[in-house]
Amino acid sequence: MRPGYLQHDNQLIPYEIRHKATVTRRIHLHTGLDGALVVIAPKRMGKRAIHKTLQEQSGWVARFLAEALVRLEELPACEYTDGEEQLYLGENHPLEIVDARGQKGWVRLENGRIRISTADRSPEAVRKKLIAWYRQQAWQYFTHRIEAISERAAWTGDEAPPMRLRKMKRTWGSCSARGVITLNPHLIRAPQACIDYVIAHEVCHLQEMNHGKAFYALQEALYPAWREAKAELRARSHVYLHL
Repeated sequence: MRPGYLQHDNQLIPYEIRHKATVTRRIHLHTGLDGALVVIAPKRMGKRAIHKTLQEQSGWVARFLAEALVRLEELPACEYTDGEEQLYLGENHPLEIVDARGQKGWVRLENGRIRISTADRSPEAVRKKLIAWYRQQAWQYFTHRIEAISERAAWTGDEAPPMRLRKMKRTWGSCSARGVITLNPHLIRAPQACIDYVIAHEVCHLQEMNHGKAFYALQEALYPAWREAKAELRARSHVYLHL
């Protein structure tokens, strides 16, 4: 879709529109790692209505974009070298790159360090191994937490729902009409409280597929600290997704 342009003061702000079925009431703003503004809108909302809404709230849009760009500027450059810190369960751990010595490489969390054994020490090779390790750890940890949280959710019948992992640019989780919970493997970089919040949120969708009062009542009972965790994810999502 061709980009639109919003005018604020003497500034032209380009934006891209993406329609999403799960967005039903109002538009949402996002930025990619390139700083481009993306407007997520309900399917029923046309381009003219979206532009009118943005133009009427141009000050809010301009502030959102300015704050997002500041956050992006704060992101460290990832070089995937010895000593560089990477997140795991909300904590920073320095990388330690070791020679595989002709053996199959591996990744381990040992003594507070993420140790990566590889014959190819290039940044891209180290990055691929790190991402594969994150995915493996995410599968194990998320499976455990889904089981634990489902046990507290009476509507699941004490049976954990099926799970899959999928890398997503802006979404931490989703729940399909068939009851399959999809989680972003990069969520393993966030604190444990945030992971539990996302899982609890999706488990509640097994009972309530919308975001009405009944849904929030379930979420409040299942995970009372959801507001703090949600705020943490909103404030630092650009960090947890930065790989």
